[in-house]
Amino acid sequence: MTTLETYQRGLLDLVKNRGGPPTDPYLRRVAAGAEIAVVREIAIWWRTFQIESQCPLVSRVLKHYGCFNQTVTQYFDANRTSPFVEELTHQFLASLCEHNDPFLRSVSRFEQALLRARAGSEEKQVILFDRNPESVFLALEGTGILPPAEPERLYRMTVDRRLPGMFRCTREENADAGEPTAG
Repeated sequence: MTTLETYQRGLLDLVKNRGGPPTDPYLRRVAAGAEIAVVREIAIWWRTFQIESQCPLVSRVLKHYGCFNQTVTQYFDANRTSPFVEELTHQFLASLCEHNDPFLRSVSRFEQALLRARAGSEEKQVILFDRNPESVFLALEGTGILPPAEPERLYRMTVDRRLPGMFRCTREENADAGEPTAG
């Protein structure tokens, strides 16, 4: 590895808060300075701004949970992040599709499907919700108090660019109480 490449990788590791303390004297000086913290703060701020503007539903849910900045920071630290906002958005949403919280998974899958439909995808996607999505989205726009899960119901959100408004919701009574998953 060339010296330039070593420095570039070392600086990226410092900005992304990865690895142990650097062994290289130059990188140790950089790590000890206040400037690297400022660069890191700017990089994370830029990613949170991009995610918030491109993923308003997921951002609001994460803010409701009180973990928006932490989730974006963890994603930034652990993953390569594209300089292209569309790619960053899809990668971030895909990472949340595996989240422990089934409601957050549903919202991230819905937002990702909606972004694909807006971009012209012909693919039809079905996302299952454990509570009324309309009530959820209204709450996210207004009060911020999310409705509770409805174990006796299942809401099936179909996202298809050929649908009016690009999505449709149907409610199923006495649905299987199992966890909502993408269909």
